[in-house]
Amino acid sequence: MIAGEGYAFAKTGVSKIENAKENYPNTSYTETMYRNEFGFTYGTKEEHGFAYHCVNCQGNCSWEIWSNNGVVTRENQSSRYPSINAKVPDFNPRGCNKGVQHSQIMYEKDRLLYPMKRMGKRGEGKWKRISWDEASSEVAQKIWDVMVDPKKGPEKLMVHAGTGLLTEGRRGGPLRLSTQLGAVRIYPASYLGDMFSGAAIAYGEGNLGCTYDFMYTVNTAVFWGGNPSVSRIPDAHFVWEGKYNGAKIIVITPEFNASARAADLWIPIKAGSDNILAMSVIYEILNAKMYKPAFAKTYTDLPFLVRVDTKKLLRRSEMEKGKDEKEHHSFDEQFYAWNAKTNAPAIMPGSEGSEHKTLRLSDFGIEPLLEGEFEVTLLSGEKVKVTTVFEMLKRSTAHFSPEATQKETGVHPDTVRQLARDIALPKVVEITTGFSLNKYFNGMMSIWNIASICGLTGRMGPYGGLNTENEFQLSGLEALSGFSGKYTARFGSGFVGEFILGDGMKTFEKYFSDADVRRAQNGMSKEEYMKVVSLLLEKGKDGKEKGVKPHWTPEVALIVADSKFRRNKGNDYKEAFLKKTKYFAYVDTRMSEAAVYADILLPAKSHYEVWDIRSSPGYHRFTNLAQPAKNLKPVGESMDEWSMFSLITKKLEEIANKPENKEKAKVKDDKRYAKEGFHDLSIVHQEFTNSDEESRSEMEPLLGTDKQAVEAALANCVQYEPWTIEKMYKTGGFLQLNEKAAKSSPLYADRPFNSNEDHLFKFQRLETLSGRQTFYVDHDMYIKMGAQTNTGMQGIRPDTKAHPFAMLTPHARWSIHSNYKTSRTLLRLQRGVPAIQVNREVAKMKGIKDGDSIRIFNAIGEFYAMAKLSSSCPPDGIVLEDGWEPYMYKNKRGHNEVVPTALNLLEMADGWGHLKFGGLWDGNQYAYDGAVNFEKARG
Repeated sequence: MIAGEGYAFAKTGVSKIENAKENYPNTSYTETMYRNEFGFTYGTKEEHGFAYHCVNCQGNCSWEIWSNNGVVTRENQSSRYPSINAKVPDFNPRGCNKGVQHSQIMYEKDRLLYPMKRMGKRGEGKWKRISWDEASSEVAQKIWDVMVDPKKGPEKLMVHAGTGLLTEGRRGGPLRLSTQLGAVRIYPASYLGDMFSGAAIAYGEGNLGCTYDFMYTVNTAVFWGGNPSVSRIPDAHFVWEGKYNGAKIIVITPEFNASARAADLWIPIKAGSDNILAMSVIYEILNAKMYKPAFAKTYTDLPFLVRVDTKKLLRRSEMEKGKDEKEHHSFDEQFYAWNAKTNAPAIMPGSEGSEHKTLRLSDFGIEPLLEGEFEVTLLSGEKVKVTTVFEMLKRSTAHFSPEATQKETGVHPDTVRQLARDIALPKVVEITTGFSLNKYFNGMMSIWNIASICGLTGRMGPYGGLNTENEFQLSGLEALSGFSGKYTARFGSGFVGEFILGDGMKTFEKYFSDADVRRAQNGMSKEEYMKVVSLLLEKGKDGKEKGVKPHWTPEVALIVADSKFRRNKGNDYKEAFLKKTKYFAYVDTRMSEAAVYADILLPAKSHYEVWDIRSSPGYHRFTNLAQPAKNLKPVGESMDEWSMFSLITKKLEEIANKPENKEKAKVKDDKRYAKEGFHDLSIVHQEFTNSDEESRSEMEPLLGTDKQAVEAALANCVQYEPWTIEKMYKTGGFLQLNEKAAKSSPLYADRPFNSNEDHLFKFQRLETLSGRQTFYVDHDMYIKMGAQTNTGMQGIRPDTKAHPFAMLTPHARWSIHSNYKTSRTLLRLQRGVPAIQVNREVAKMKGIKDGDSIRIFNAIGEFYAMAKLSSSCPPDGIVLEDGWEPYMYKNKRGHNEVVPTALNLLEMADGWGHLKFGGLWDGNQYAYDGAVNFEKARG
């Protein structure tokens, strides 16, 4: 046998190498080249800055920014976060492949450089460069015209900051102007489909969970609809380090994603059946008696009594007469359990109406029963039968055995039983629900059911629980966006508002059949459904009635960093929005799809060019600083949002103080939005900057620039104490939140954070109607839908042979939604054009090869994309990583062409207990309810 070349010249003896460079040629040249490159990119230490890239990214990672000759040359992860415990991994380094090329993005060709005015038709691409003086004057005039028009007023104006700007500093500028003018704005999580409404039902709080280092401490980590290796890149290491520490990692998704590849168990589920699988897990936990009765009796409403005849909770107002209206209202928010010690109903402490705000039942001699049927005598003398919420849950769950649900979910009964054991039996279990679950028609029910699994198994505080997206408590930041009650924000429903703006009912009526509606809404016909929805929409119009979702239809819009036409579902949305919105001014750093159709473009600075501060969400306990490098050359004429809006208010104030306008300067408005009944435009700039007499007398912080906003945030937010900009810079571009930031659990100095420890150990009530975890909602709509307690509901997506595939649009690894999608560096990692995953075997049957152009279509539209053959794609679905702008597709028609829109009546319901419209209770815009087919493109 002849030895290969490698073997012939291999050294067999022991070698001692003290200087590795001696074994390589040209080392001095290579070393000099890299030293020169380093020296150039490094610049000078004094000109370094800090920043992050929170363009609808929740990572919140501190980066050190280098510059040379006024140009950003490099970004480095700032790996200086302190370790809180030697036995728990730290948060270093934080960052991802998107952040490491932001210095390229800020100088890309699609960067907006100057204010521009549309000259041709909307979307035609004809622009004229104008000055900031011209641009601000025009926007101010449009605001003035709509505000002072007696037939329009503030409610016809929208001033809205989208999720392309998620910070406590810069974002405060547009929010402040919106509040000051009484303009319409909508909840971002709602219109994105990112509102955890199911968690809000259960806990009275949609955003809860853990800092990601908690994942290192768990016995089981379940990612239900999640993919942390792609969507949580800076934090995913805690998950896999937790696996090395002994945790079992479970991923439940239709597609075999990057996290499933490394998990201990991957459960391939049929798209949209998550709520049914969760019910099957509940069935197994109840049937195998793996639930915790003592926990359920104290910390949930499961022992509460329900009238058998009406399915309504038994209230104290039915058993006793209040001495006055106030007491009667409090009685209406108090409930009973059957007390085993007295064999009689007992009023449970801790509810919204109770004078006792503790859940410690031993203080009241109550030992509630979970099971049984009883008789009570009402105030009227009528005798009625009552049972417990737990009994109602058992009845609802009875139809969802693992065998009965297998066809619907695609999950084998043995796997369901294993999943139930993996959640119920270990000491610490954290269930993380991905944002994708909210984007199904019945996504709210999925999250509620998963939360209920946690409630049955005693998951709170150190024992784990539901992890949606923890947020820490920040108080005092209203100094930036608020006006101490003088003006109040005019909030509209996100999912309802966008449905109205996009003529969603037309798309719904055209696409969904009677059978689809009956399947998804408990047998309700399409005709009845549309009548109910139409009535609710009419009641909510212009915010005229309480107890329904409010919405307005503005004519003038000033929108910041919100890619409306890429994100919104329904192929008719853009046309309908532009028809209703007579004037549309847009603020962004780049030419997005929304920018293409604007009437005027206002260029914003990028994240490396501004002062800013960012805390949320609570994936870690640090707040990051954005401090631009010194002597940085401006990119075009871009401006930070505070300076931009300060200039617009200055122009607006000048208009208001013209002699012919002074009488109209005080714009009347509802006292809900303007305490004194008007917005005073004659001092609008002074009020915006806190330079008016009243603000100065109250010693409000001066505002008007991005740096002033950061200084005001540090001075007013008690959770930031005692940090300053200078100290944050020296530390590494961040501060560590103090103990006051914690909500529902202590923020220990040496332990990871997880929600609801105070509830568990201090018997503090949750912010729910019952004060406990909610398993029962006796709102009339919930009873009508058969969903007063947890149940399983089929989706509304049509089930047809003509369109048999679900289209999934999960988070992309190589972009943050549409942000960075045009990056030349990242496009090389994703084929450079819109590409969609199709199952290899299905593609073979259809005669489609990798790289072929395919047509994706259904009854309402079509689009084209490149086929990316993948064994990871489910055979009954196609997977399109999100973020592609419509103008990047053939014919400039993106995937929204095939996505219909709808409203679930359970999320439309309002005015019950803690389910009242606001930042914690709205609804979601759905993305996954369109059924499609695909074929090889012709020609």
